[in-house]
Amino acid sequence: MLLAALLAAAALAACTPLKEVATVVEKIAADLPSEDDTMTSLVEITRIIEDAMSRGETEITYSATGVSEDDLKNIGKNLSSFWGKPVQYTINSEFKNLDSVVPGQVVDVQNITNIIELSDNYYIYRYMRTGTPIPGDRPQAQEIADALDKIIVDLFPDGPLTDYDKALAVHDWLVLNIEYDDEMREQSENNTSYGAIISGRTMCMGYAEAFELMLKCYTDVEVVQISGDAVNSVSETWAGHAWNAIKLDGFWYHVDVTYDDPKGDSDDFISRFYFGQSDEVMEANHRWEREYFPTCTRGDFLYFRQSGLFAADWESFEVIFKALFADSPFTNIELAVRGDTADKDNLQFIYDVVPGAEEIWWSENNWRDINVYNIEVVYSE
Repeated sequence: MLLAALLAAAALAACTPLKEVATVVEKIAADLPSEDDTMTSLVEITRIIEDAMSRGETEITYSATGVSEDDLKNIGKNLSSFWGKPVQYTINSEFKNLDSVVPGQVVDVQNITNIIELSDNYYIYRYMRTGTPIPGDRPQAQEIADALDKIIVDLFPDGPLTDYDKALAVHDWLVLNIEYDDEMREQSENNTSYGAIISGRTMCMGYAEAFELMLKCYTDVEVVQISGDAVNSVSETWAGHAWNAIKLDGFWYHVDVTYDDPKGDSDDFISRFYFGQSDEVMEANHRWEREYFPTCTRGDFLYFRQSGLFAADWESFEVIFKALFADSPFTNIELAVRGDTADKDNLQFIYDVVPGAEEIWWSENNWRDINVYNIEVVYSE
C-alpha cells in the first residue's frame, strides 16, 4: 500500500517517466521497515526494550515513527529498571524526509539503536531459573543469590502455598527486614535489590526491585514494577516513586511495600494496607502513566477482604472487632473500614472491649469518595 501510494503520487506530481519513479521508490521502500515492524508510540518502544532486556540482549535496533528525540532521551521514565536500562541510543534518519520524491509528504521513520546495560537482577534470575553461572564481574549479584537461597527456606516452608500466600510472605519479609533510608541518593547502588536484601537499607526502587526479584525467582506470580510519582508523607509534595503490580487469579493488584514500611515501625507489627489495591484507591496519592502498566480494577483492600478485616460500615467494624478480640486477644491490629468519619464516637467501644487500652490510631486519609480508614489499636497487657 505504501509503495503504491508513493508511486502514484510521484507520477502525478511531476510527469517523471514511470520507470524512473519506480526505481527511486523501490530503493526507498527497500530501506523502509514494514508497517508491522514500525513502532508508533513510546509505549511500544518501552515494551520491546523491556522484552529485549529480559532476554539478555545488550543492543536492540528498531524503527519508529512519530517519536521525537526528546522522547527517546526520556524513555527510561516509564521503563522498569528491573532487567536493566538503556544507556545510549543512536538515530539513523536517512529516509526521514521524502519531499523530493513525493511533494508535500513526509514519511517520519527513524531507525534507532539502543545500547542496554543489564542489571544484577537479570543474572540472578537466569541463575535461579536455569542454573546459568553468574559472571565473575558481578560479585553483588552472586552475593544476592547466595543470600536468597538461605532466606527462601524460611520464607516458603514445606506445604501448599497459594500465589497470594507467597506474594504476602515476600511483602512481609521486606517490611520486617528493610529500613527506609530517605538520606540515600536515588542513584545510589543501595537503591536496588542489593540495598534491600544485603544492606537492609534502601529507597522505593530497592523495595520494588527486591519484591519483583524474589517473586520472579521463586514463584510463578506475574509481577511488574511501576514507576511514577507519589505524595511524600512528610513534605506532602509529589516525588518520584516506584512500586509493583501483581497478578492473582487472573486480576492485577497494586502492591507498595515502601508505603507499608513507615519509619519507626516495630518488628511485631506489619502494615498490609497497600497489599492488593485498586487503581481507584492508589490514585489518591499515587500517579502513573496508565497505558504503560496493567490496569488494576478488581476491588480494593485485597488483604483486608481476604483476612476478614474489612468492614463495610462502622456497625460492621464493631462486630468484627469484638469477634476477633474474643477469639484471640491482640495487642495491636490493623483493620479497614468504610465510613464517613473516624472519630471517638465510632471507636469508644474499644475502651470497653480491650482492658487497658492506651491508644487508638487511625489514618486520616480520605480516599476521595471511598472514605476508608485503617485502624490500629495498641495497648499494654
